[in-house]
Amino acid sequence: MKYLFLPILLLLSFQVKSQIKADGYVGTMPVWYYLDQPDMQMWESVVHNRLNLSYDFSPSVIGVAQFRNRLIWGKTVKEIPGYSALLDEDQGFLDMSFNLASGQSTVLNLTIDRLWLDFYLGKLQLRIGRQRINWGQSMVWNPNDIFNAYSFFDFDYPERPGIDGVRLQLYTGMASQAEAVVKIDRNNRKTIAGRYRFNAGSYDWQLLGGRLNDEDWVAGIGWSGHIGDAGFYGENTLLFSDQKNEDETFISSVGANYTFKSSLLLQVEGLYSSNLPEQVSGFTELISGQASVRRLSVSRYSIFASAEYPFTPLFTGSLSLMAFPPSEAFYFGPSFEYSIKPNLYLSTFLNLFVNRTDSNRKTTDFQGALRLKWFF
Repeated sequence: MKYLFLPILLLLSFQVKSQIKADGYVGTMPVWYYLDQPDMQMWESVVHNRLNLSYDFSPSVIGVAQFRNRLIWGKTVKEIPGYSALLDEDQGFLDMSFNLASGQSTVLNLTIDRLWLDFYLGKLQLRIGRQRINWGQSMVWNPNDIFNAYSFFDFDYPERPGIDGVRLQLYTGMASQAEAVVKIDRNNRKTIAGRYRFNAGSYDWQLLGGRLNDEDWVAGIGWSGHIGDAGFYGENTLLFSDQKNEDETFISSVGANYTFKSSLLLQVEGLYSSNLPEQVSGFTELISGQASVRRLSVSRYSIFASAEYPFTPLFTGSLSLMAFPPSEAFYFGPSFEYSIKPNLYLSTFLNLFVNRTDSNRKTTDFQGALRLKWFF
């Protein structure tokens, strides 16, 4: 499998006459944390740069390389054990995450999270390398996204992580498509799955099935469409484990959104995960951005609601809420964004997590950030 990546590295390193397409962004962001149970206050500052490169070798062959570079310093690096080592970890088959420099409270990391070659052969498209496989239909929780599950709270990584593998897509019609994907992770576990997308009854549908991490058989269905003027979407996934002591896992998300004439956008979504506990033990995994298809949330039932409104053409605000019944836990998250220039944005984020533990103790975790981001 490793040899599949060698042609990509070689082709992208050649001196070519045509111009390589490039874009990206640079951002700086201080972040503050308060974790109640360890009674810990921390902060960090992040300089985040992304560079996207692509080159058309021919009308039927395209190469892409994308880099994520982060300079992080602060108490999180100094006081959280293994923080720098965690940044250096790569979940893919190839290790393409590198700590270029590190100190007591500083770390500089470079990650190659996209590196692929696309081959177009009529109605066939073959992509080899590190890529993003996005099978999700919902906005917050994606049970169908078995390759690239992500956390809603990882607000500074809109591109999401990629996987190492091969993807074959066949365009069977104007609104239909069949595809097959093979993924290998850092532990040499394979995920092999297929999906078929089609349109029926004014809805876009997808059916998927396969083998997840050499451990689970998976089957799923997803849809997106409209009820009147409101968007309506959802995903269902069923996992069958090879382990005798593991029950089947059913994960379902359903959501809707509606945009008023005033441009106010309202959205609601619900998630059910049969394998998760009813009571919330904590929010550490959500805050850290870790997620998998088996752990999309922290409790069996999760409910989300949000509102977004452009106060002016340059200034937008949003408010997100989550509840986790029957536990007394909830999430509160306002954010604002101001466009200083067409390619320069100032944003603020606040994440507040409140929970009542089994010992009837109320805990409050906090995360706040201020980000300045320039696109080029």
